[in-house]
Amino acid sequence: MSERAYEPIYAVVRQIPPGRVATYGQVATVVGPPVTAQQVGEAMAALREHHPQPPVPWQRVINAQGRVSTGQQQQQLLQQEGVHFNARGVTDLHRFGWTGPDPAWAAAHGFRPLSTSPAEKSQLDLF
Repeated sequence: MSERAYEPIYAVVRQIPPGRVATYGQVATVVGPPVTAQQVGEAMAALREHHPQPPVPWQRVINAQGRVSTGQQQQQLLQQEGVHFNARGVTDLHRFGWTGPDPAWAAAHGFRPLSTSPAEKSQLDLF
């Protein structure tokens, strides 16, 4: 994907508020096909060289296990925003997970809302 093709991904990531996290798969779901979780990861990695404006809060995108993917700096940035991690470096996605963009914003920009079904939100309470 080109940097230009990453713009829809960046637009969605900008909607994740401080103190919340989203998984690569959730961002891909909101953007919609053909974007995959792997492509979301590639878009986040591209931010090392490409710095779009407004800035993209890359640290708020983590893996589906509730762990950061890029190391200690990412976890520290999230902790500064109020996201808690247990001793194993895992955050509670039920507690700190993003519920998706505002439905009106999503519809206006051609994106999809996230499902809020209990099956998708289930995770053991880690705290």
